[in-house]
Formats: sequence, structure tokens, C-alpha cells
Amino acid sequence: MKSKLPLFAGIILLTVGIIIRKTTGMATEGLALIIAGVLGKTYYIVSKARSGEYRPGYELLLLFIGLFMFLYGLHLRAHEPPFNPAFLIVPGISLKVVFIILFIRKVRKSRITEGT
Repeated sequence: MKSKLPLFAGIILLTVGIIIRKTTGMATEGLALIIAGVLGKTYYIVSKARSGEYRPGYELLLLFIGLFMFLYGLHLRAHEPPFNPAFLIVPGISLKVVFIILFIRKVRKSRITEGT
């Protein structure tokens, strides 16, 4: 459980940051929590890759594209874009969810093959 602390802390910080941005006027603080959450989850992924439990593949591209779309959509909300920023935010979150599913499958698969 201790090795998963950065992952869970990152998820919690990200969620709290989104809630703060949506419900209060503290946009800067919310964005700081979102970025801290992203960094925590990134640290977890990098540590799994360094330990050999996770071998990065094409799914990492989905994560980076999803992160870019999500963060750029959040950035555009502060300005007056010619389109709804949700058109970037929702697919960005979707790509990140697909990455998480593929990441979990790969880590579990590596544990199963190492155990036998």
C-alpha cells in the first residue's frame, strides 16, 4: 500500500483541485492542486517503469495527449474560446481513463508472468 501512496494522493489532489475550481473562486489554488495531482500520478508511473513492473508502450501516448487536451481545455476556460472547452476536457479525461485501464492490465499481467 505504501508504494501506491503517490498514486492515491495524486488522484485525491486532482479531484479536490477540480472541485475547488468548480465550486469556489480559487482558480489558482485549484489549478495548483490539479498539477500536484498529475505530478503524483506521473511519479508513480515512472517509479513502476523504473522498477520493471511496467514497460511503457503506446498507451503512454494516450496519457500525454489526454493530459494536454485536459489542461489546455482548462486553460481555455479563462479566455473566450471560439468553442466550448468541454470539447477538449471530456475527451482528454476519456483518454486518461483508457490509459489507466491499459496501465492496470499491463502491471497485473507482468505480476502474473513473474509469479509463474
